[in-house]
Amino acid sequence: MSAVTTPMTMEEFLELPEKLGVKLELLEGVLIEMPAANSGHEIVKSNFDEELVACVRPNRIGRVFSEAGFTLSGTDYLIPDVAVLLSARLQESDPAKRFQGAPDLAVEVVSSESAAGLEDKIRTYLRCGARLVVVAYPAQRVLHTYDRQGNSRVLEEGQILEIDFLPGFRMPVERAFEDLRPARQT
Repeated sequence: MSAVTTPMTMEEFLELPEKLGVKLELLEGVLIEMPAANSGHEIVKSNFDEELVACVRPNRIGRVFSEAGFTLSGTDYLIPDVAVLLSARLQESDPAKRFQGAPDLAVEVVSSESAAGLEDKIRTYLRCGARLVVVAYPAQRVLHTYDRQGNSRVLEEGQILEIDFLPGFRMPVERAFEDLRPARQT
């Protein structure tokens, strides 16, 4: 006989003590402790951040956030590696509270997540209002995109990532992996 666990509520999650250097997410009421990222993960995240800021900031169409937490529902709190909130959504935000709802764009860099956990995150972002989710796979040097309409694409080096709600944004796939050396084989 297996034990049945009750999903954690957002209230219970928010009451947890903070631990230095530990990021916690809540997905469908299940607590997820995120391990520290490796340097490859951080390089890809930084590349996305640079490209998004270069588009979003001068055009004053929103803000780019790195590892900001988003309360998506009563049982979901996720921390995308990089996120974009458009200006209209920012104006709705209460500066004294955590961001409510999904970001317009969520970028996740794969380094340690299970395939099932990542699929759950993608579905949750989209269900809770994200317009686009981009998942970067550094080892394979590919990007997967998912939108609210149920479309998905795989972009490889030599192709361009364009985001329709970020006018002028065009990022070659290889830019996401710039300065990233292949992992050493042991």
